[in-house]
Amino acid sequence: MTRALTILDAQSREIAAALKTLRDAYSPQDESPEDDAFVILETFCAIALRVMRKTNPSKIRDEARTVEIGARMRGASVEFREAR
Repeated sequence: MTRALTILDAQSREIAAALKTLRDAYSPQDESPEDDAFVILETFCAIALRVMRKTNPSKIRDEARTVEIGARMRGASVEFREAR
């Protein structure tokens, strides 16, 4: 389980950095529709990461594969990283 938490810690930092990059690039004004959208995304990511910490790692891998397959079927760009 330690390895899974280490991977989640790395993903948490990566997600936080990505959200900060986007927020800095768009610089939404407080309480604007864009700011509200960022708040929604940031809150969703925070909740999702907390849920993932309480979930069996094999269930997370299964769901990640399902999302990847769906994206590939739609022809969407996929960035999939194997757990190290």
